[in-house]
Amino acid sequence: MTKVLWYLSPYDGFTPWVRESRAPGSVAHIADLAAHLDALPFYGALQGTYAQDSFLTIAQIAHRTTRLRFLVPFYPLLTAPKLLAEQILTFDEYTGGRLILNLVNGIDPKIQAYGLPLPHDERYRESAEYWKLVVTAYEGRDLDYSGTWYDRDRVAGAFEHEFEPLQYFPFRQPATEPIAPVQLPHVPLWGAGASPAGQDHAGQVVEVYLAHLRETAALRAQFRGAETAATRHGRTFQGEGVHGSVVVRQTREMALDYFYSQIETGAEHTRARLEARIKASTRGRLELSTFTAPDRVRQNIVDRVLAGRLPTLDELRLDEGVYAGQTPWGAFDVTGEGTAVYLVGSGDDVAESIGRIQASSPLVDTFILSAWPLIQESTTVAELLLPRLETAAREPAFSG
Repeated sequence: MTKVLWYLSPYDGFTPWVRESRAPGSVAHIADLAAHLDALPFYGALQGTYAQDSFLTIAQIAHRTTRLRFLVPFYPLLTAPKLLAEQILTFDEYTGGRLILNLVNGIDPKIQAYGLPLPHDERYRESAEYWKLVVTAYEGRDLDYSGTWYDRDRVAGAFEHEFEPLQYFPFRQPATEPIAPVQLPHVPLWGAGASPAGQDHAGQVVEVYLAHLRETAALRAQFRGAETAATRHGRTFQGEGVHGSVVVRQTREMALDYFYSQIETGAEHTRARLEARIKASTRGRLELSTFTAPDRVRQNIVDRVLAGRLPTLDELRLDEGVYAGQTPWGAFDVTGEGTAVYLVGSGDDVAESIGRIQASSPLVDTFILSAWPLIQESTTVAELLLPRLETAAREPAFSG
């Protein structure tokens, strides 16, 4: 069975990566979008990472839905594991167990601004033990902080005077009643990680491993690397998933026309986006003119933009039915990380592309898709693509 999730964002529009055409962000829009998805055969929805707190956003709008699962990004170490477990348990109790954790490592500048001065790889190492603590607390078991991040120099001695507060309450009060786990054995843990450190982290704690949409061969290699990491830790993934964008229409030609119309935002605007991406990803060491793409197709895209024109459709084709495009978080995937890659075609075309990806690894059972405008395109995908897939039921495993 294939699980298909959609995308939630406070910002929307035909080309939300262009400020002038972006609809103003609002919680009302996300609530309307979630309610719309709840009536369609989607398994769930991914809440995007924006300035607005993702978990608070979903907590605000969850009451508009009855079946939709919410894949929400969470950073490690910023919230005490016991407290985060209680927050997750609360959400699950009120929604009937519809939360899925998206374990996000984050980028250095953002995480360090939160007061966590750990570099990328070290953050992954600490994250593995952090999520094990959160799961332990969710399941209602006692936490042992010995040897963890919370038992190191900065908190040493903090619990020297522990006592059992419940001994002072011979008759248990509502305030001391623990919340029973709703999802068994615990809230699902999904997450990505393409670097060696990211794959090793996934191999330790992630249950559904996610990768950004790229060429099928690249996805196959990434999945195998993550599976090897899991094996090294004596584990296997429960599933694997792909996160990308999609344009589906009645015919391939109609889909390609719509896809290309969304990238025609001007070569100057596109170059500015790519310049910002390259400078950010290389910490200012490179700019677009000195950057070398990881393959010929992507380098050709860079060369066309530097020459002052947009690539043609043929030049954006990465694989059969797979194209480099534009999204709110990237343009043309020139770094090869899967930041802005689309499945494009008729319903049959896209279903076949999904089939090829699933054939690359027997564990691939999840697709997180997006297209703009989000409400309009979710309806189109539900009508033209989902009936061609054997999709998993949407109802949560537990109700409450």
